This record gives sequence, C-alpha cells and structure tokens, in this order.
Amino acid sequence: MSNVLAVTADLKRCSIAVKFEGQLFEINADVNAPTYLVKLAQNLLAQNKIELEKIDRIITASGPGSFTGIRTAQSFVKGISLALEIPAVCASYFQVIKHMFGQEKDFIAIIKSAKNQAYFYNFSTDNFGVCPYDQLPTNLPLVGDRIDEILPKITRGFFEIKDFTSSVNFLDLMEFEPKVAPLYINAQSQ
Repeated sequence: MSNVLAVTADLKRCSIAVKFEGQLFEINADVNAPTYLVKLAQNLLAQNKIELEKIDRIITASGPGSFTGIRTAQSFVKGISLALEIPAVCASYFQVIKHMFGQEKDFIAIIKSAKNQAYFYNFSTDNFGVCPYDQLPTNLPLVGDRIDEILPKITRGFFEIKDFTSSVNFLDLMEFEPKVAPLYINAQSQ
C-alpha cells in the first residue's frame, strides 16, 4: 500500500491531502500559499501522527493557474522528493476535471483566468489555449467551476465541477491517470 502526499496551492488557498496506511487526511485553508504552505503541511502530519519518512510518492498540480501558487507547491514537493529520495509527479487541473467528469466523454473543460479570460482544453481535439470568455469554442458542453460567472448568459449545456483544485482529487490520479508526468525541477549537484 502506497503512502501518498498531494499538494496544491494558489495565492489564496492551500490544499494538502495524505493517503497514509489506508486512511485519508486533508486540510484546505484559505491562506497565502507562499507564507503558510509548509506550516499547514507540518500541522497536518503532526496532528495525524504521520511520519514524513513513510511517504513514498508525491503529486502536485502543473496548472493552469496562479504561477506563484503552482511554483510554491512544486518547489515544496520537489524539496521533499529530493530529501526523501522518492518520486514526485505532477498533473494538470484539466486531467483532474477529466477524471472527475468521465474519461470517455467529449467536452471542453474551462478554468477561470484573469482579465475576463479562461483557460480551455477541448478533449475531443486535444486543443488547449486561453481566450476571452466570448471566444470559447462552442461545439461541445462545457465543464468546470463557476461557469455561470464566466458566461452569465450561457445557453448551451454545461456541468459544474466543484473544487477540482483540491489536493484530494490528485490522489486518485496516481492510480488511474496514465499521463501523470515526472516533476522536473532538477537540483544541481556538485
């Protein structure tokens, strides 16, 4: 049985989940990731008597989203990975949405971005991009979070997926998603 740590973050939220000896532990906090991520992880591990040395795999998000939050989580994960000599991997939020919504369906996943734009991924064409809300591809149903905010006058089908950025969603990807990739932030050795 694997013991897996999952970490996601953006500028205003940290999410840490641990699958440890068959049990699930998680914490989600609306706090500044660069300031509080390490402390939240320490608290979660200490409160649940989880020995960090017994973690054998780690996963985090590759984006899209807050550059600072994603890099904070990735740096934290890579540091633990190097210290414990265990694999670290990453997956995109689009992979989480696909896993949550269904593997075999054709749809366009959207994630709210800044400046009235959205990241999108068309799973039927493997097309990815960012565009203004009013220029989103229109041929398939939309799947994501806060779609009614992004497109308040939407007339086509859409499906809400709440809290896809939660780290607990990444734990499932370790077992089911074939495209989870190694996290490449290499340390220079002398």
